[in-house]
Amino acid sequence: MITKPLMSVWQFEDRIRAGKFSRRQAHRVLASFGVGMAFTPALAGQAAAAPEDQPLFFTWAGYDSPEFVVHYTAKYGEQPQYSFFGDEDEAFSKMRSGFAPHVTYPCGVSLKLWNDGGVLAPIDTNKLSNWPDIFDVFKDAPHSVVDGKRLYVPEDWGQTSMFIRTDLAPEYADPANQTWAVLWDEKYAGRVTISDYSYEAFAIAALVLGFEPWSLTPEQREECAALLRKQIPLDRMFTADTTQLGQALASGELIIATGTNGLLAELAAVADESGFQWTWSTPKEGAMTWHCGLCIHPAAIADGMYDKCHDLIDSMISPEAGAFEIGNWYYGHVNRKSYDSFDDVFLRSIGQAKDIEAFLANSVFVQTMNEPEVLAAQWEELKGGY
Repeated sequence: MITKPLMSVWQFEDRIRAGKFSRRQAHRVLASFGVGMAFTPALAGQAAAAPEDQPLFFTWAGYDSPEFVVHYTAKYGEQPQYSFFGDEDEAFSKMRSGFAPHVTYPCGVSLKLWNDGGVLAPIDTNKLSNWPDIFDVFKDAPHSVVDGKRLYVPEDWGQTSMFIRTDLAPEYADPANQTWAVLWDEKYAGRVTISDYSYEAFAIAALVLGFEPWSLTPEQREECAALLRKQIPLDRMFTADTTQLGQALASGELIIATGTNGLLAELAAVADESGFQWTWSTPKEGAMTWHCGLCIHPAAIADGMYDKCHDLIDSMISPEAGAFEIGNWYYGHVNRKSYDSFDDVFLRSIGQAKDIEAFLANSVFVQTMNEPEVLAAQWEELKGGY
């Protein structure tokens, strides 16, 4: 299977502007590196054959795995139709140009844009048998409900935080000392790396400065840029290649690195062999949590697919689908019952926990930033100065 990257549209745009890998490509490298995932080809835009009386699911490649739609298939005897996109910007543009799927799969950063673009229809949670088991922290994600209408049902999630080699930076082993500000510690100049994505880099700077990252004023953005201008010379590298990041941490080339929880299991395995000490930090300002999920396109109502779309969503948020995703893809899932078959040791090893809501209590939920194109251009300009 191919899995969705831990990405937003602006992450993808950053990579394209810089002529580097997309977040999806980096995630595929991670998969080939052995982090609990298998890889099979699936082309963006390629639709899987299915009867036309089944709804069309427009999604990331990999979400056509039959394990996600066990309940749907049991009810209707067929899987949905599938069409795939490579990133949310591509998906939005295609829908705005007239493509009319029935169910879509954006991430939280795109919800406002997609709703403003008229490609989201209301969802009736009374039609979702698994809705009561969804963690409240995800039900309440920003832009999920607009004008009293639910437009989004969350499905999976992950986090961005810092990996710290505590044998080389022992002062940061204590969680009380863990803060995003450690990325500005000149003691470790040349052995740190901040995120190479504009929205994450600016969000980190905003959190250090005490700003709300998702509603920066022009003046606050300039203050963030000034702070980043001081941080960039301390960086060893900028990379979206998770393999490179893991290898640099394992060798000691990097001591402090921003990354996603997808690297946890692999780094732990390497550490067990070589004996180095490290931690997945809990910054006092909050780790950044992404989430992605399901929406219904207005075409579902016009095409008579509205009820089937709810059945599809209900299957995707079932505990069985969640257990598959947690155990095989190492993503978090929004159904609390998905965690029943996993112990805390395993969950901690992949950057999660048994008590998800307590675990996410100090989290910063990623959402749309003001003027993302300006941020992306400014980030490239900042990096180009060094």
